[in-house]
Amino acid sequence: MCTVILAWQVIPDAPLVLAANRDELLARPSDPPMLLSETPPRWGGRDRLAGGTWLAVDPAGRVGAVTNRHPGGRPPERDASRQSRGLLPLEALAADDEAALAWMVSLDPRSYNPVNVIYASDTMAAVTSMDDDSGRRTVPLAPGVHVLTEQDVDDDRDAKTQGIRRRAEAALAASTTQDAAVESLRAILRSHEADHDGSPPCVHGELHGTVSSSTVVVTGDGVRYDHAEGPPCVTEFDRIL
Repeated sequence: MCTVILAWQVIPDAPLVLAANRDELLARPSDPPMLLSETPPRWGGRDRLAGGTWLAVDPAGRVGAVTNRHPGGRPPERDASRQSRGLLPLEALAADDEAALAWMVSLDPRSYNPVNVIYASDTMAAVTSMDDDSGRRTVPLAPGVHVLTEQDVDDDRDAKTQGIRRRAEAALAASTTQDAAVESLRAILRSHEADHDGSPPCVHGELHGTVSSSTVVVTGDGVRYDHAEGPPCVTEFDRIL
């Protein structure tokens, strides 16, 4: 995924709300969300090329996700000998909050191509960023609205990150219900509006662009996971969980 908006402990009765667009090569094959693991149950889309997923959802109320990482603003050369980054979202959900955080700080940046990993439950959220130049850095997240693209989480040097974060904070502040909050975040995911020199949330290119979108809402009543199998500007969200 290349745009993740996380509203963590912001919305009353919904401590975890995630809205995300997956940006990818248009020709790269993938499957829409499915049951990836039965015991324990884990849901998410599947990358047919390398296996794994970009977003894994635990029906108990946790999520793991990855975005590509572009140090210095440019996509790095991919090393095909390294482990698939698509394994990381499922590995993040292997145990509880404490174990997930310990796992994140133990990751070896030399084992993966540059990547950002996000883990969130109703009681803990953190991001680990890894690349060859910077190594590994794990940041626990405070309650609030957070945005993760191909740069650092909430990167104040990145126009796209800051533009989306401002819009998300304003939209959530104006939302009076959970449904309105989710719809306001989906409106951002559909947007073709770019801030300054940043790219828009919904990307349309000849070879690369936004290929799908998801929202996950964790409440006291359970988890709601919805997915648009295509650019969210032209594709309806369908209920998965």
